[in-house]
Amino acid sequence: MSALLKILPLAAAAGVAVMNADSLKKSLGVVDKVRSAATSGIEMQGIAEALAGDFIETKDLPLENFGAWLKENMREKGGKDTRDKSKDPWGTEYRLTVDVPKNGLVVLSAGPDKAWKSDDDLNYFYSLTGIEGKNAIGPELAARARAAAAKQGISTASSQSSGVAGGRATGPSRATTGSTPKPSQSAEETTRKVVESQTKRAASGDAQASFDLANRYITEDGVFKDYAEAKKLLETAVKNADTQTLREKAQTQLDNVNKVLGK
Repeated sequence: MSALLKILPLAAAAGVAVMNADSLKKSLGVVDKVRSAATSGIEMQGIAEALAGDFIETKDLPLENFGAWLKENMREKGGKDTRDKSKDPWGTEYRLTVDVPKNGLVVLSAGPDKAWKSDDDLNYFYSLTGIEGKNAIGPELAARARAAAAKQGISTASSQSSGVAGGRATGPSRATTGSTPKPSQSAEETTRKVVESQTKRAASGDAQASFDLANRYITEDGVFKDYAEAKKLLETAVKNADTQTLREKAQTQLDNVNKVLGK
């Protein structure tokens, strides 16, 4: 299927919070660069969501050929090719790794100064727990991420862990250095598949999937707004949460939904 990821215009970044926004303001003091960082944050989110959509099908990530994957799957707004799609707005290649302890993928940018390991570096983390379970990042994928990080000279959370406790290998790797990237699906198809996966896991009582799906019903993200359904899912998340952090987040959201429903 053809990919339809869009690079959003700068104006669309207004009000978007990027993890490193405060640091950028302090170290750069340049509004335009902070706005560009916000735009990059939106772009990185789209990339992460597309990667997650592919992961549902392949159980794999293009760690060794991320640049080629981006060139194949990224599309600029209006279909124009005004920049190398494997690079961030400042011309530095995006990087991809995994965070084994947090069970997710991380899209990385060197930020406005174009130098890695500096204060303005940007990163977008996407948890795979809600769509593929707690052991989505298996030992094999973690090992490949460590190898890729070593070649790039970066330090990642995955390089500090030998794998996920109780994790399992995902089978033979589908991505190898120099391989031809598989086209991603459209943004709509990605969302549909993520919703389907979250719905299936939520039905089995998975707390993280229940929480993530509830938020979709609240924000009308891929589903119609339904506070009653969100309430049921959040109650499940509170009941089955295996961490205090998730339980508190779900309870806070549940309290907000109850206010909306007048209960």
